[in-house]
Amino acid sequence: MSDRTLRRLLAAAVFFASLLAYVATMPPTTSFWDSGEFIATSYILGIPHSPGTPLYVLVGRVFSMLPIGMSVAERVNFLSVVFGALGVLLTYLISASALRFMFGRPVDKLTRFIHLAAPAVGAFYLAFSDTYWRDSTEAEVYSLSAFVMGLCTLLALRWLANPSGAVDEERRRALVEEKGEQEAARTVERLNRQGASHARNLVLLIVYLLSMGIGFHLGTILVYGGVFLALLAVREKTFSNFELLVFTFGMAVVVADMTMHKQSNLTVIGLVIFAVLVVWSVMRGGRFALWASLLFALGISVHLFLYIRSGLNPAIDEVDPETWRALYAHLRREQYPPMNILNRKASLFFQLGHFWGYYKQQFRMFNDLFIGPFNLAMAAVMIPTFLGLYGVWEGFRREKKSWIVIFSSLLLNSLGLILFLNFSDHEVRERDYFYGGGFYFFTMFIGIGTGSFLMLLRSQAREAARDAFRSVVPLGAVLLVFSMLPAHAQWHEHDRSDNYIARDYAYNMLAALEPDAIIFTNGDNDTFPLWYIQTVEKFREDVRVANLSLLNTNWYIEQLRDEYPKVPISLSDPEIERLRPIALRSGGVAWKRDLAVQHIIQENNWKQPVYFAVTVPQEVWKPYADYLEMQGMVRRLVPYKKEFNNNYFLMARNFRDIYSFRGVLDGEMKADDSMYKDADTRGMFINFAVAAFQLGQGNYLDGNYEEAVRWTELSLEFSPGFEFSEQYLGLYLMNAGRNEEALAHYEKLVREKPGVGKHWLMLSSVYERTGDMPRALAVLLEGTKAVPNERTLFEYGFRLAAMLGQRDIAVDVVKRWVESHPADKQFADLYRDIDRVLEQEYGFGRAADSIDGGTQ
Repeated sequence: MSDRTLRRLLAAAVFFASLLAYVATMPPTTSFWDSGEFIATSYILGIPHSPGTPLYVLVGRVFSMLPIGMSVAERVNFLSVVFGALGVLLTYLISASALRFMFGRPVDKLTRFIHLAAPAVGAFYLAFSDTYWRDSTEAEVYSLSAFVMGLCTLLALRWLANPSGAVDEERRRALVEEKGEQEAARTVERLNRQGASHARNLVLLIVYLLSMGIGFHLGTILVYGGVFLALLAVREKTFSNFELLVFTFGMAVVVADMTMHKQSNLTVIGLVIFAVLVVWSVMRGGRFALWASLLFALGISVHLFLYIRSGLNPAIDEVDPETWRALYAHLRREQYPPMNILNRKASLFFQLGHFWGYYKQQFRMFNDLFIGPFNLAMAAVMIPTFLGLYGVWEGFRREKKSWIVIFSSLLLNSLGLILFLNFSDHEVRERDYFYGGGFYFFTMFIGIGTGSFLMLLRSQAREAARDAFRSVVPLGAVLLVFSMLPAHAQWHEHDRSDNYIARDYAYNMLAALEPDAIIFTNGDNDTFPLWYIQTVEKFREDVRVANLSLLNTNWYIEQLRDEYPKVPISLSDPEIERLRPIALRSGGVAWKRDLAVQHIIQENNWKQPVYFAVTVPQEVWKPYADYLEMQGMVRRLVPYKKEFNNNYFLMARNFRDIYSFRGVLDGEMKADDSMYKDADTRGMFINFAVAAFQLGQGNYLDGNYEEAVRWTELSLEFSPGFEFSEQYLGLYLMNAGRNEEALAHYEKLVREKPGVGKHWLMLSSVYERTGDMPRALAVLLEGTKAVPNERTLFEYGFRLAAMLGQRDIAVDVVKRWVESHPADKQFADLYRDIDRVLEQEYGFGRAADSIDGGTQ
């Protein structure tokens, strides 16, 4: 069997292994963040957030119609699965191609083994890496972007193999022997013309694919850096460096306009200069810059879809790009703050450390295993790290042209993005997906490094072929097994095959609302799942979701006013334009969204039910707090005012009869630990926990202590560390007559969280309630040492010691607090007058000596 056939078979095996793993771990519905929006816009051909990703929407629409026995959400998720597996396949082919550049074609069985097995090591490390695996199983743009970057890299390497398209000397000689000198010369000339055309077309194809790839994600264009340097470095090619520089300048002007600056005048000037250079290039006889520019323009013309489709007003129509100006703003992401790489949002040291933290999670081969402070799991990550770095070094040392294509993409997608994206130290979510391209290209070097290391071992044992086989083949097999270990180590974290949490979250938000309701939501995570369930599953389409983040934009307020289901807004377009933030007497600011919310509420005048999602920050709903009724996942605006405005009946009904908690709770209403939840997902559970706690609190106030316990325990099932539920559960247990359970609860808390003063207080109160006053005092004294800044512990410690007649202890408690907090006037006064306080309030006789050192 030929090398090419074997390589193709092994590449196919890598592809199908990745495909099967991704299908097995693919979520059945939407996930949090952008997934819900992408599924919905793919299904209805809508317009997602800037810059619109039109090619993703179009391809997603095709996948949403595939007759493959999946739901719409699964089919759009399957889009990422397919392209993710193709990206793994390309990693294998690129590494194999790079090894041929470095070492030539295999000459024996051992080198054949190395050239076949080594690329699979890098490919499997990629397939089961943390970020790439996650991006390849949900509706997102990143696996498609990686596929285009990989394909363009492979095409660049194919071009480098014969950049001029000329017939090589070996084939020319074969033609001479076969046809004679003259006929061979004519054949060679014809083949050279065809080869030159083919070589030029390969580069033009790369340009076209990259311009199309912008329609998946703008970051796809970063791969052009390495391609450009390789094209520039080759002397014998079918176009000049001047033509290449002209086209690259024009492309840079367009990309810079979409990312770096907001001065469109500079873009116009740059494009005029570019047009002049193209004309000059054509006049000098070159056609490459012209054809490349036309293909680039043709590729990015896919963005016209945004303009055309927006004119038909789809249900999701972000930025409303149905005018040329709006389309331009959409492509340039003008609704987001401009990038400024000079004004660092965090130190570069922090940003590099942040990237390193993400990198360490990529190739974990087994779970954490500590020997003292040493984590063997993190140490094992050094194996692929060493292989990748060795691949970088050997690639540079042996064959720089192919190396520069891959290394430049690695550099731009890692250090380049660290500098450009300039992330702060308080991002709203983990940002590892932005560095996915860097991890993608590093795995190519893992494959290259594996092959280089095995070739080094082979060369050292070449004198004895049997020894070479005995050392190289087993080591290659071990490294191949190592590359598959992340599949086992990270399977649980990436298996979302039963994850309905985001979908059910949207269902719970909408299911209990009154007909034709208006609900204000906060951001992506509490809006995109709602858009998905309304547009794809057709659930509660009567409800109008009003996103507060988008309410700061004119186009969104206009859409709420004009598109069904309409929101009561009487403002004209110029009036919406004139809405400006207002400084408040309180020192705060009423933003555009706040003015829009106030206008909607006034115009509605109780005609439609109005709700605020529990995710909406207090600063937004605070002006209406006295008229908001808590109903579970929402607060409803009501025409009456009362203290503690909680509708306990509706809250209990919603939790018992309406809400769905698949993957959150099991059938016995206990925490479902069978499925992994990341920090963002767990963070959403706090909303369930708060509502359940409020139900517990309401029942406690009504004297239903057992119900209070049940709801508070449920709150802790949602969020085990929820502070209020932890603090009050023991109190509710105590009032329900379950003192032993209350003691056990608080004793566990002070063991696990000794730095929380209220836990010590509550434990002491339980002992006091049961009549064990000495033990109650002992707990308070221990608490003052564990939490020396918790004033209440010292107050209660003094009180209880005095009540028990423990004068020295009472004095010592006050003394310790005053010594460490001399600015506390109330305690200082108590300390100076403690004899009188103890005598008058607790019946002590005056001490023989004053605590002030003998002075009275």
